[in-house]
Amino acid sequence: MLRRFASAATVAATLSLACAATPALAQQEQFDHAFVIMMENQSFDEVVGRNVIDANGNPTGAWDTPFITFTAPSLSGFAFQYYGTTHPSLPNYLASISGNFFKIQDDNPSCYAEPPPGAGCHQIQATNLVDSLENAGLTWTVLEETMPKPGYLGPVYPKSGPTLYAQKHNPFVYFTDIATNPKRLANIKPLNQQYLSAALSNPTSLTYIVPNQCHDMHGTSTCSNYDKLLQAGDSYLQDLVHTITTSSAFTSHSALFVVWDEDDYSSRQFCCSSPKGDGGGHTLALVFSATSAGKQSVQPYNEYSLLRTIEEGFSLPYLGNSGNADVVSMWDLF
Repeated sequence: MLRRFASAATVAATLSLACAATPALAQQEQFDHAFVIMMENQSFDEVVGRNVIDANGNPTGAWDTPFITFTAPSLSGFAFQYYGTTHPSLPNYLASISGNFFKIQDDNPSCYAEPPPGAGCHQIQATNLVDSLENAGLTWTVLEETMPKPGYLGPVYPKSGPTLYAQKHNPFVYFTDIATNPKRLANIKPLNQQYLSAALSNPTSLTYIVPNQCHDMHGTSTCSNYDKLLQAGDSYLQDLVHTITTSSAFTSHSALFVVWDEDDYSSRQFCCSSPKGDGGGHTLALVFSATSAGKQSVQPYNEYSLLRTIEEGFSLPYLGNSGNADVVSMWDLF
């Protein structure tokens, strides 16, 4: 993959240019395949242009996210105004596949978790993206890093020690018609070399990918150093994007969306049918496609916009808030 690094002045100039004008809406695409990579809990200012900080709290001149800051803008469509729908993680994931977060604002497990979690769990009986895809004769795969086996319903893994796989980052198992259907559960698989290779050699219409908490920039006790967490996430993302976009699955009518579910609670900024004053904050989205390289947008987006774009790319009906007038699809990044 191309590695191109720039000075801080170049980054600032790029940001200024992007904010000067909003590109015209591009023609809607029709997808062969769509890939989504869900990253975690970082504000725009943390993942774009952040220096490594030394022990005295001073910037070192090295960069935490060289791929995201310097390489990705030349290879992708770069969204400067992407927002989480709300806080914390779970409702954003739910919104991304159903157009609704069902007034859930916690990270409690699914009521279908094993062992049964008891009070406070969530079970959702609502139409979701899996229903829409299957009703249209289309296919789907979910890849969750560090999940121990396909269809796993445990709330965390490992079961003791630092959590790497977290059910709150797997929205599919909260929906009754997925969690109680063994055939559908079998489509939710570990993200590892075996299953990723299989997914790219025989791609489904949608592939929804969730790195573990040391690779998605969320962090856990084994990866709590902030600079190292960002660096590890940036490196992992670069490798994953390269693997997908150089595979035979990534056709000229395919798209890869990389989004951060919410910011680090540094704000409650919002857009696009989010709860007023209780949005998920300002973060980043990238779009890779045959026509996205170098595109920039200052159009406000959130998880409803992501879902709307996928729905339009596969000619699916709008779910929940994805069809609202203030929710705009992301075609100006194509």
